[in-house]
Formats: sequence, structure tokens, C-alpha cells
Amino acid sequence: MMMKRVAILLLMAWLACFWMQARADGMSGDTLSIKDMTTTLGGMPADTCVLDTCCVVDTSVVDAKDAWKQKIFRHGWSINDTTIKYPPVLDFGVKAYRWLNHALNYYDTTYVVNPGKTKGKKFKIMLKNSNWLDFYSGHLGKWETPVQLNSDVTSLFGFHISGMGLSFTYMINVRDLLAGKFIHNRRLQFSFTTSRIFIEGYYRKNDESSVHLHRLGKWMGDEIFYGLKRESYGLDAYYIFNHTHYSQAAAYCFSKYQKRSAGSLMAGIYLSHQDVVMDMSHLNDTLRNFLPDKVTDYRFRYRDFGFMIGYGYSWVFHHGWLFNVTAVPSIGYRHSFPNSIDGKRSLLSTNLNGRMALVRTAGNFFYALTFSHEGHWYTSTNHSFYNSYSNLEVTAGFRF
Repeated sequence: MMMKRVAILLLMAWLACFWMQARADGMSGDTLSIKDMTTTLGGMPADTCVLDTCCVVDTSVVDAKDAWKQKIFRHGWSINDTTIKYPPVLDFGVKAYRWLNHALNYYDTTYVVNPGKTKGKKFKIMLKNSNWLDFYSGHLGKWETPVQLNSDVTSLFGFHISGMGLSFTYMINVRDLLAGKFIHNRRLQFSFTTSRIFIEGYYRKNDESSVHLHRLGKWMGDEIFYGLKRESYGLDAYYIFNHTHYSQAAAYCFSKYQKRSAGSLMAGIYLSHQDVVMDMSHLNDTLRNFLPDKVTDYRFRYRDFGFMIGYGYSWVFHHGWLFNVTAVPSIGYRHSFPNSIDGKRSLLSTNLNGRMALVRTAGNFFYALTFSHEGHWYTSTNHSFYNSYSNLEVTAGFRF
């Protein structure tokens, strides 16, 4: 579209000059040849518009205005190309992004490198196998009756593709798909990471799914229990202090490459909501006899706000090999809702986030085995209850 406009401007300028020259030479219907026009233009007054002068003036105006577009069209575009002269408003936005990107994503390249910058590999495609387990343990009735349950291991297979700040993941439960079952589990998780900041959010819900009851009071065994429901969501955000030498993304997002061993202190805030319902009326008469005071309805529903602090360390024990361990416990304020087992109360919040990763990088290929654990511990004068989510994931990927 731009080139068409320039061509039209040039054509109009040429026609205007041609018409003025024709008038000056007294043309009356005869066609002026290029040779004749060239000869007669030499004798025109200095203030008369000639073909070359008109074209140079108009083209320079167009080029000065749209030179940045022409350069991008001809040579490609990079946000870090400082030779492109943008219009004022756009120039401010580009410079602000460059400053923010440098402030949040700067690394000492002797420790951490970005394959997207050093090798031009801005996209990743991964095959993933995720295996998660929900675990519940505690004491009921003034800490007198121990209880322990866990879900079946749920295995998902799928793929993940990401690049330029965007990503897409699709995973299916192959076991249940082949068996013709429908599992009432939902998992939603996202993360945002820079060299300085790591943010992670999640939403998980189990409806009408069966779990295994292993202990209740003095009873121990393996009984299928259908009375448990769980809903949880939250947000964790923490600052990485040694951000120039240590990369959390190298171990868990595979967007960076850790060249040398390094660790860092981390600190931040967390928000979470937990709602676990155990309807013990689904138990048989024998097991209900082990419940304290014959209470069958147990619900732990609360919301947490607090402070988290921990440490992460990446050990590069061989070229292309990385082992990471990260532990981030937290403490804060807990609000128990009126329909919870203890009613509306203010309690102490204590939680734990931990993860490990073994990563192998070979050229543009990478392979990883990662484990993560998230636990929430509810304590009051009457009850103690720990509910957790654990995930073991195998990943094989390629950068391009």
C-alpha cells in the first residue's frame, strides 16, 4: 500500500512538470519526446518546477516519514535494533520496553544464557507426561483420631508449544480415555518468570472422585472412599535476590541455560484458598465407629495470606547437566470460614512449597525430570489436617 502511494505521487509530479513544460514551450496537441523535453528543460527559469526537482522533494518527505517502516520491511524487525528511528510515541514505548526488559531479564552470561538471544531459538515444543497425587493426613477430635487418605495417581500425556511470550498446552488422561471413564478433576496452572521475579498461580478441583482411606483411628487398611471433595486456588510471587547468577527458569521453564552452579535466596508473598470436604457418612458402619463423637461431616475451608522465604540451588555437575532443589516454606494469617469444622476463626497459616529438577541439555534438545510438592497444614485446638498436591513430570523438548 505504501509503495503504491509513492508511485502515484511520483506519477502526479511527473505529469505536473510535463504539463508546465508543455505550456512554456507553447505546445498545442503535439507530443513532446523525452529527448526534446530534456533539451528544453535546460533553458527553463530557476523558479520553474522540473521533473528531477519535484521527484526529489516529494520522495524525501515520504522517506523521512516512513523510513522506519521501510527498514523493517526490507531488513526485518527486532525490538533491540537501535538504528530504527520510530515516531515519538512509538519510540517512547519501545525504549520503555527495552529498559524494563533489561531490568527484569539481565543475567551474567558466564552463569546464565538465553538461547533465544544467543542462538535465535525463540520457540519450544515439548512432549510431557504429568503424574499427580493428592494426599491428606491429620488428626480429628482434639488430635485423638488419626486419618490418612490419598487419591489414585492421575497420568496425563500431551504437548506444549511456546514462544514470543505465548504458550499452548494440551494434555489428556490416556488411562481413563482407554477405559471409557470420566474423571472429575480439573487443573489450571500458569507461571510468569523473569530473572528477578517468579509468579505462579493455580486452580484445582476434584468432584466426586474416589480416594483410598488407609487409616482411621486404630483401623488401618485400604478402603475406597467416595466422600471427599477438594477445591483450591492461589497465587505465589517471590523475588530472586541473586538474579544475575541463578535462573529458576533454567530448571523449570527451559527458557534459559544455566552454565555454572549458583543459588539464591527467595522471598515473597502468597495467597491461597483451600476447601476440603470429607463426608464420612459414606463409610460403612464398622469404620464409622472409629470416628470421634460420631461426627461425620468434616470441612476445612480457609483462606491464607502470608510471607514466604526460601532458597533455590542449581548444581551444574557436568556440561549440559543441571540438578535443582528449591524449598520455600511460608507463614502468615489464616481466616477460617463459618461453615468450616471450627467455625469462623483467625489462625496461624503454615504451608510448604518444594521442587526438584534434573535437566539434560544437548544442543537444541532438552530432557527433564521434575518433582513438585505443595502442602497446606491446618491446625487448631481440635483438629490437625495436612492436604497436599504432588506432581512428577517427564519432559522432552526441542528449541527452534
